Amino acid sequence: MTFFDAKKNGWIIKVTLWMMTFVVMLPFLWLIKQAGPNYIGNARTLFHAQDGLVLVWLKNSAIFTISSLLISVLSSIIGGFVLAVLYIPFRKTLLVITLITMLIPITAMAMPLYVLIDKVHLHDSILGLILASSYYPFGAFLSYLYFSSALPADLVGMGRMDGLGDWAIFWHLGVPLSKSLWAIVSFFSFINLWNSYQLPKVLLDSPTHSTLPIGLELLFGNGGAVVGVLMLMPALALYLVSQRAIERGIFSGAVTG
Repeated sequence: MTFFDAKKNGWIIKVTLWMMTFVVMLPFLWLIKQAGPNYIGNARTLFHAQDGLVLVWLKNSAIFTISSLLISVLSSIIGGFVLAVLYIPFRKTLLVITLITMLIPITAMAMPLYVLIDKVHLHDSILGLILASSYYPFGAFLSYLYFSSALPADLVGMGRMDGLGDWAIFWHLGVPLSKSLWAIVSFFSFINLWNSYQLPKVLLDSPTHSTLPIGLELLFGNGGAVVGVLMLMPALALYLVSQRAIERGIFSGAVTG
């Protein structure tokens, strides 16, 4: 006899989960209420205010997020594949460095990144922000763990017997077996970039170069809720589109072995 019978007391789990969901949804409900019932009209008014500065922030956020997303996803997945599959010197050292970098908070990295970007004269520019935000150690380490289990040494050896090189193994074996990995890394990288605040705050000075999170601070109490809902929509839409792939990727490691 177990301490807690999930079948007989399943209603307790359901009620608890619904209560937790309601608590988590409270900030979003408050945000939607503050945005007003006439959200589209309020958004149009806000977009035309201050010489269309909100639209400039939206464009900057889109350019920054999409560009950084492409670089971070490609570099992290390819880097994880190299660390997991290919024989390279100092692999363990690189893994330790990746893990340490992943654990360092972005607030501690802001000043060194500012110095580096300023040295190449890209301070207060979207390009400098893209370069500073494109490294994604969490995605690289997650890709390493995924490829370590999805591409065993026997499968890679069979590919090499068929004459496949390193790039061909990645393209013909790694990519088809890692569709859920691409979805997971893309989703978390997008959330991290779209909501990025610390680095844009440090690297950007001009209001015309700001992104939506910085603009949300400037609009606090004066249309900030409208911008908040606007920031919520892309993340929610991306999750709904990639939900199944994300779930497969999260639970894929639980059924191996």
